[in-house]
Amino acid sequence: MSDFMHAVVRSAAYILLGIALCYAGKRIRGLFSQWKRTDQGIISGRNGALAVSTGAYYLAVLLSLGGPISWASDTLKTGFTEALVFGLMAVLLLNISMLIAEKTYLNAWKLAEGLKRGDLCSGLVEGAHYICFGLMIMGASWGDSGGPLVMFYFWCLGQVMLAAAVKAYFAVSRFNIREQVLKGNFPAALSLAGAVIAFGNIVRASVSGPFLGWTRSTLESAGYFVFGSVALLGARYLADAWLFPRTTFNDEIFKHTPPNQAAGILDALLLIGVSTLLGWALG
Repeated sequence: MSDFMHAVVRSAAYILLGIALCYAGKRIRGLFSQWKRTDQGIISGRNGALAVSTGAYYLAVLLSLGGPISWASDTLKTGFTEALVFGLMAVLLLNISMLIAEKTYLNAWKLAEGLKRGDLCSGLVEGAHYICFGLMIMGASWGDSGGPLVMFYFWCLGQVMLAAAVKAYFAVSRFNIREQVLKGNFPAALSLAGAVIAFGNIVRASVSGPFLGWTRSTLESAGYFVFGSVALLGARYLADAWLFPRTTFNDEIFKHTPPNQAAGILDALLLIGVSTLLGWALG
């Protein structure tokens, strides 16, 4: 088989696998009460919040599959089997990540209630976390994976990093972000979603790569994470100073009446862009 035909067949196989994993993820997600009957709200067209959350969930499933594909065997049958096993593990870890977040630092946000009433801000917050976790799982299984145990360990490490980053982001903010989002401040939800995805990208870069031993890999991941997170927040400060010399993102998002949606969009995209740049540099 020519290289071109092999690439076409391999791509088609992984597309089928990705859709199959999305279906498996849908069935697993549907086992939990807060995510039952999501199809009804989406098909009726009445609940955009569920569409954002569910679409981000499927995106996260596909992102998490990127790790196994990066090192899967060139032999199609073997590579497909390896990607299937690690992909199913990734789907399970993705759901567990979201449950842990909603039972810990997101507990007071009542995202499930917000999704049921169609609150788009709740959909953005939950959707951003799905993408964030998908990126983190992709990083945990990227490169020389070392097997399921190594993937599980770096998923645990990434989970701790993400929780620490998001809680620190809440702590250093001069505004009560949860209160603003629950009040329906859509630009605030956009800004937060961008920050969450950006931190997920930093964690992805921090935990990815070949396994070099438990101690060395853990210390290197922690160092990359701390530097990347500080650099991300520093870049946002510079953006305030250079891109908005007469105001700040926070003023436009939290103080402006009504909140400036354009500032929320720009803030989110800028944070994601900077995190991508940092991911390239750290990688």
